[in-house]
Amino acid sequence: MTRVFINYRRQDSEGYVGRLYDHLLRHFAPEDIFMDVASIEPGQDFVKALDEAVAACDVFVAVIGPQWAALRDEHGERRLDQWNDFVHIEIASALKREKLIVPALVGRAKMPAPTDLPDDIAALSRRNALELSHGNFAQDVERLIAIAKDAAPAKQSFKRGSDSRTRQRKTEALKAVRDDLVNATTSPLYPVRVEGRYFPVLGEGNPDANILFIGESPGKTEAQQGRPFCGPSGDILDGLLGDIGLARESVFITNILLDHPGAKREPTPEELAFYTPFADRLVDIIQPAVIVTLGRFAMQYLLKKLDLPEKRGTITQLHGKLIKARLPYGEIHIIPMYHPAVVLYSASQKEVLKQDFEKLKLFV
Repeated sequence: MTRVFINYRRQDSEGYVGRLYDHLLRHFAPEDIFMDVASIEPGQDFVKALDEAVAACDVFVAVIGPQWAALRDEHGERRLDQWNDFVHIEIASALKREKLIVPALVGRAKMPAPTDLPDDIAALSRRNALELSHGNFAQDVERLIAIAKDAAPAKQSFKRGSDSRTRQRKTEALKAVRDDLVNATTSPLYPVRVEGRYFPVLGEGNPDANILFIGESPGKTEAQQGRPFCGPSGDILDGLLGDIGLARESVFITNILLDHPGAKREPTPEELAFYTPFADRLVDIIQPAVIVTLGRFAMQYLLKKLDLPEKRGTITQLHGKLIKARLPYGEIHIIPMYHPAVVLYSASQKEVLKQDFEKLKLFV
């Protein structure tokens, strides 16, 4: 659940980094450890790709060996001073983004002085370092792992219980959104609503919820009752919430589309353009600390709207990941997950969803 970025120079510390990576794999998933430019595809802007990777991490580990600052290229120019030096680019990005930076000293290296560093990364010298000694390597890495795990979200940083005045204010604001939805006669799905005698489905739950779930669209059963996730998918969602001791009434549940599309199909660009402003209003009112996207459409909408580095990722790659983001009211976490309906077609996916839901315990 914590993403670790390892910054290093091959000629200086490659052997140590290999050992470090093996230890980290015992505690973190491989996709949560970024350590090699080989993961940058040919043709990509490497400066942008590295910046995006740094942006997605929680902990930035700068591995510094004895020759880290002094290494030069075949022309005698110091690597650290060159415009295209990956080590320099990554550290500059981490400092700019105010990441938790842990210098890890190997091979009895010493921290460089500010005067030994280019101006834009001179602040690295003020970061307290951790030595990874040869004789106590395992114990030293365990300390680093503890530091990394501490960077994971803590319950204290999220919304506390709301007062009755706040809940009432938000309830009234949600009612105003519901009234606008009911009167949305220009919606591309309004004819379907009228013909099927369906209700629009704004959502339901705690108006001051800590966790907001956003699915794809209401099904026929949901549209007949005017409630989200009250059919078979809702039964699965309720079970997943119950497994982690979370009451449905304590969260808020909605969808990207707020009317039944009339058939099981993907939302159209026109429909998304019409309904996503309603979702934006819900987020602004509820101000959740965590937004769980259920399915790829809700995930893609939110990641692209916030222009996050993960916006090009697939749900297969991102499900269960804690993605930090910032909204006008503060820092939030986005957690993409598969839509509960996936279990109706593949029972084996229930275990995947259960594992992803376990991560919500951090915010309960």
